[in-house]
Amino acid sequence: MTPLLDAALVDFGEGRRLERFGGLLVDRPHPAARGPRRLADAWGEAAAIYSDDPRDPRAGSWRFAGELPSPWLATVPLDGNEPARQIHLHVRPAPSGQLGIFLEQAPLWRRLFARCRPGDRVLSLFAHTGAATLAMAAAGAEVFHVDASRQAIRTARDNAATSDLSAAPIHWIEEDAVRYCRRVARRGERFDALVLDPPSWGHGPRGEAFSIERDLAPLLAAAAAILSEPAFVVLTCHTSGWDESRLVAAIQAVRPGMGGLTNETGRLFCEDPSGRRLDLGRFATGGLR
Repeated sequence: MTPLLDAALVDFGEGRRLERFGGLLVDRPHPAARGPRRLADAWGEAAAIYSDDPRDPRAGSWRFAGELPSPWLATVPLDGNEPARQIHLHVRPAPSGQLGIFLEQAPLWRRLFARCRPGDRVLSLFAHTGAATLAMAAAGAEVFHVDASRQAIRTARDNAATSDLSAAPIHWIEEDAVRYCRRVARRGERFDALVLDPPSWGHGPRGEAFSIERDLAPLLAAAAAILSEPAFVVLTCHTSGWDESRLVAAIQAVRPGMGGLTNETGRLFCEDPSGRRLDLGRFATGGLR
């Protein structure tokens, strides 16, 4: 795996992970972080610590060792270490314990950067803070970035600015994913690729409820109507119970014959310096080279 410049997993164990973002260490929980820690001394140097211990009166909040940089940025390379082939992402600790950066997806960001071509029209659903969007835009694609969260889109636009992509052909769309797909289908629009990272559950800007168990199939059916021939699909998932076989079946359902294009499935993970992998989700692709 290509090393990240200043965003990486440092250590994990005992239900927590230690990561580095922009030169600062972050200590936060993750249920898959089992086993012993390898770097005991490093954990005491964390600049940001998130507590989820119900015995802790500060549970559900962050504790900071000092003043954080503003902006706090992490650099992720898309192809080597050339500045023109990097994206710079804001690190923003949220009440949920998230930071707005999902390092386990970095290999897919690099593949999207390599796959996209100038003029490609790409639909990015549940696009969140926009790392995948920026990777594709940096390659010259026209990206339709759809997310229901105004705050996430605001951060994504800030990430575009710090990555010198403010002028890139990115359409920022605050809308429910199914509603958007059905609306553009009525206009006869077509896209060359579909990238989506659905949550386990969520809400649209008008209060529309989304459940991956109930709503992913109708969403993919709506998306099938707006994909060109050929098209590639990237589907990622962080929901328990959704293994690679379910993701493949979901891609196959997008369009008859799409199963023949499914060329890879696997685990989303981060790797610490000793080579241990922390599993953080699953992915499947169709038509992605």
